Amino acid sequence: MEETYIYKLKDSLITETEKPYLEAVKEVLPEGYVLQPQVNLASIIERTDGAVYHNELFRNIDACIFDTYYKPVLLIEINDQSHSDSKRKSRDAKVKAICEEAGIQLVAFWTKYGVNKDYISKKISEGIKAAPDIKRKPHDPELFGGSSKKKQDITENADEEVSSSADSGTSIGTPESIKHYGKEKKEGCYVATAVYGSYDCPQVWVLRRFRDEWLYGFSAGRAFIKLYYAVSPKLVRLFGKSRVFNSTVKCLLDKMVLRLKQRGYSDERYSDIIR
Repeated sequence: MEETYIYKLKDSLITETEKPYLEAVKEVLPEGYVLQPQVNLASIIERTDGAVYHNELFRNIDACIFDTYYKPVLLIEINDQSHSDSKRKSRDAKVKAICEEAGIQLVAFWTKYGVNKDYISKKISEGIKAAPDIKRKPHDPELFGGSSKKKQDITENADEEVSSSADSGTSIGTPESIKHYGKEKKEGCYVATAVYGSYDCPQVWVLRRFRDEWLYGFSAGRAFIKLYYAVSPKLVRLFGKSRVFNSTVKCLLDKMVLRLKQRGYSDERYSDIIR
């Protein structure tokens, strides 16, 4: 009997589109600097306001240049046509603002212009030279998801609901789903989390992408999200222990997830867009 594997290694850390650009960057890097592809913002930037949530940092940058002490010097993005989309522009603007506030440059190379080694060399050289003198630029905290005070209020309210559910014997999924319940208070997927047993699983990642990338884009979608947030916690409390409820909802959600994946919504790990 042939064995089935769930996981496999990717062929490369970078895409074929990114490869020629990063190779060109490596060629022009001065001595004493190293290039690291696929760097998560959370690994090089941290919040200083004690905010409970910082999902805006859990996104990858195509590459980062470090000095020999692993101090981040310059960030690099390789933008294809998808970055011209209005939603992607909004996300890119937020990343740019985070970098400006943290005090690190982000250089973007657009694939539509091709690999221009002279231009790449010029931008990398200028970026490294300017790095020590970069001035941090403050931004409105609301851009990054609100103040830490708001976040703390959200967490306290969520903790109360979790405690209430536990006292009443209501099942809202596995312990992992309970762990994410505070996040859901603001960002949703109560029913899906209860049915699938986790806020972070492929099916819920698809649904969260659909919510952020499509439903939030028009007024009727936002109204539906608001209604869902109001109704779904009550449904979970009332019917969370019902096998019939869970199996029926799971069947419906499975079909929806399949259709969304066919429309191009990925089931890879996802960090919510903070609004």
